Amino acid sequence: MTMENSLQAEIKLSVIVPCYNSRCYIAECLVSILPYLSDSVELIIVNDGSTDGSAEIIERTILNHKNNITVIHQENAGLSAARNVGIKTAKGEYIAFLDSDDFFHSDFWQEVLPLINDSSIDIIEFNAEQFDGEITNVIEHIDCSVFTGKAKIDSVTDLLPTFKRCKWYPWARVYKTSLFHNYDIKFPSGRLYEDMSTIPAIYLHSKVIFGINKSLIWYRYHNKSITQTFRQKDLADLVYAAQSISLLAKDNSDIKKSLFPTAQRIFNLIKYMLVKNKGAKLPPAEQKVLRRALLTFIGSFRLSRKAQILILPIYLNTIIRFRKK
Repeated sequence: MTMENSLQAEIKLSVIVPCYNSRCYIAECLVSILPYLSDSVELIIVNDGSTDGSAEIIERTILNHKNNITVIHQENAGLSAARNVGIKTAKGEYIAFLDSDDFFHSDFWQEVLPLINDSSIDIIEFNAEQFDGEITNVIEHIDCSVFTGKAKIDSVTDLLPTFKRCKWYPWARVYKTSLFHNYDIKFPSGRLYEDMSTIPAIYLHSKVIFGINKSLIWYRYHNKSITQTFRQKDLADLVYAAQSISLLAKDNSDIKKSLFPTAQRIFNLIKYMLVKNKGAKLPPAEQKVLRRALLTFIGSFRLSRKAQILILPIYLNTIIRFRKK
């Protein structure tokens, strides 16, 4: 075994932090990781073309913590591309994601590090607290963890509770790195709502999941987050997500049933955006793609929704015509 391979074998956890223009928050994010770096824990920071001085803050924050830190500076390519670069770079047996404006609860380390010594576990899932301004101002408890303790997954139906909950935040889990590589799973570059297709795909290939019923992430609320600010691109990216999960489902009835809540959520989001945002539109080509994707799951929709999908172009154009001017 070469020295390089020996080093890679020692690293158990790679923490990937994509950063784009987070000068106000990136230091707090990194400080929640740096004290826990060791021979078995590495940090990968992907500076995705920041223009606000984030790069300088990163370098200043990590100045006295040089061991097992990789900083990648790239032209802006988006969150998904930054995560993919991190995955490609990661040497750890497991991967954790942390957005640059969020930070780990100190309990993350004492809960997760012992578990990753059990290489049979594919996913470790946990909860989060969303806060506004100060962590004392918690506005939502995000319960992503469905399982309690170690659960063996024998069939897709064992995953139904997770898929019904439909909370696909990438940072709410720790993943076996091999799941990404062995099944060629990537975040879709240039797309928003990237979690809706990527994280379900990982679950579908998982055999053992460990659930922790604790909040291990502090998730920051922003008025300008993608869920709060509409852009026309949101609709196209939601259609892409619908198409992606329809391809995941293929002709497997159990997978279709599992993915249905995500398909339903996507459909509801598209309708909500069309109703609430003046000028929002879905071009005919996108409508066709969406209809084809939703038809994969039509057996699980209630009757009224089935009708909406069958006459989708007429239905969506009616929504647009009658929305508030």
